[in-house]
Amino acid sequence: MEAYKTTCPDCGHVRFWTGYKTGLGKTQEQLAQMHKEETTCEKCGSTNAQTELDHESEAGRIQDEVTSSFLGAIIKALSE
Repeated sequence: MEAYKTTCPDCGHVRFWTGYKTGLGKTQEQLAQMHKEETTCEKCGSTNAQTELDHESEAGRIQDEVTSSFLGAIIKALSE
């Protein structure tokens, strides 16, 4: 799972949520639902919403810390 931030350019609504990292192994229906979640504003219904990785909410910051720790461990292991 990954932390996301979706912003609607039409009404300005911002939504923080978690979802699948990739579409690997998903059915066509699941892929369509993933696309809908990434592009549809839950407030006004616009399909122009923009989704990016979340680095602001608590869930997003925790995800960043986990990723950073994981990369640090890999770099350390490779340098030994």
